[in-house]
Amino acid sequence: MKPIDNFLFLLPLLLCFSFLPLLTNANEGTGTKLITEVCKDTTDKDFCVSTFESAPDIEQEDITGLTLIALKLASKNASDTSALIKKMLADTTLDPVIEQCLADCKDHYLDAAEQLDDSIAALLANAYSDVHAWVTTAITDANTCEDGFKQHPGKESVLSGRNSIVVQLCNNALAFNNRLAQK
Repeated sequence: MKPIDNFLFLLPLLLCFSFLPLLTNANEGTGTKLITEVCKDTTDKDFCVSTFESAPDIEQEDITGLTLIALKLASKNASDTSALIKKMLADTTLDPVIEQCLADCKDHYLDAAEQLDDSIAALLANAYSDVHAWVTTAITDANTCEDGFKQHPGKESVLSGRNSIVVQLCNNALAFNNRLAQK
């Protein structure tokens, strides 16, 4: 075989190997890489990563799209918590202290849901400092709800799990917003 024949024989093989790194990285899109990277900055990386598993088409999302998803997840959870509280308040057999705590939480969660919706609008307007302010206020609302129960010794919060999840989802949104604001 002539040297040129050897080269022509090896050329397809070389081309295959040169594109192999591109093909192996094709499964890990921008969205997945960003999620893993940004979630490292949260208080619970595993929870953060898992919240995006059900989101469609995250592979194609950039940091703005992922921030929007994080805000929508937090907003939906706050709205769902508000609806749950309303349902719980319909129970006529509630302990009066728990009923008062839930009534206070209802107000806090109405505010939190509204603030998270406002943060989505702020994100779309590229007002990242406003996003930070609104999400931080929503965290305060969820924490204030939880604190209301703590003011009554012997009365456990019936919303501890919900409050914790809302705070974590908001912290996720803050981490993505902070990364976006640094861009």
